[in-house]
Amino acid sequence: MEQIIGFLRRNFVIPNPMNWGYPVLFAGIGSIISFLVSKAAFNFLPFSSTSIVGCTLITILFVLAAFIMPAVFLSGMTSDDIAGRYTGIGVLLMSFLSGAPVYLIDTACRNIITYLWMRSGNSVVFPLTFYYNAESGLSVLGLEFLTDTLIPAIGMSLFFYGLLWSCFKPSQRKAAALIIPLLYAAFSFDFLGLVGVIVTGWWLLTLRRNIDNIWGPILCLIGSRATGIIIGSIISPVDITSLRTYQDISISCFYAAAPAIVVAVILFAFFLKTLGEFNYTYNNSIYGDNLDADYLSSREHFAPSALKGFNVAALIGVIICAVIWIMLYKGVRP
Repeated sequence: MEQIIGFLRRNFVIPNPMNWGYPVLFAGIGSIISFLVSKAAFNFLPFSSTSIVGCTLITILFVLAAFIMPAVFLSGMTSDDIAGRYTGIGVLLMSFLSGAPVYLIDTACRNIITYLWMRSGNSVVFPLTFYYNAESGLSVLGLEFLTDTLIPAIGMSLFFYGLLWSCFKPSQRKAAALIIPLLYAAFSFDFLGLVGVIVTGWWLLTLRRNIDNIWGPILCLIGSRATGIIIGSIISPVDITSLRTYQDISISCFYAAAPAIVVAVILFAFFLKTLGEFNYTYNNSIYGDNLDADYLSSREHFAPSALKGFNVAALIGVIICAVIWIMLYKGVRP
């Protein structure tokens, strides 16, 4: 009995500072709770979950329960400021502009994968949150922006690039560069957009590392949405609510996808070099002295090891996430 109690205490009593498994566990619990609550609620609400209002309610509940509440609750156990530090308006503007290649590559990958998936005889797998809206207007556009951009951008950036990022030692940032984008994609619950979401997650992590705050990822996602509004008539994601067979996907999607990916890679290379140079310049003096040596040393000493031992909390969070994926794949949804 003492061994069992000791095992539970080691794996489920949140240490201070904590490792990255506990945010994943809380995100999994919040995700399944919001999924079940939404499914129960839409049995009684007078509108569907795929309406713009219904999608907004699901998004608010999901982001709040899975990301914002865990980030707020666990933020005091990381020995770090999860929001980062202000490093200037210039890099924030660069982050916003870097949303352009994010939009291009995400849209191109989404369209190609949707076509190939349906060409293989499969049906559309809808993401956790989506909506069909035939109306237009400034108020509708504002609600759409709130639903599919602003709320997810703030919540997911705060969680993945604030809380989760702060759980890794500076020497284990390579592990973070692998783990965080994969978890970002996993908790997106977007099957057909998975490749684009992974690339987006990697770029958001690059922004977080180079500009030292979460506002870069937030502004990047906003910039991606703004890019879609501006050039949506040239390249836009296929409307999955209108698809019956692969023949419903216009061949023009492929004509636009290849140059979009090429342009996105070129822009990523430009922003990566520019932001990398900024990070080096900001954190080093003209004498080559690392101004953050004390900070990095303290983080290295106090932050828990990311890969030490069997991370039970992370495993349970991933299992919960996988259960939601399976339900969505089988058509069980709010």
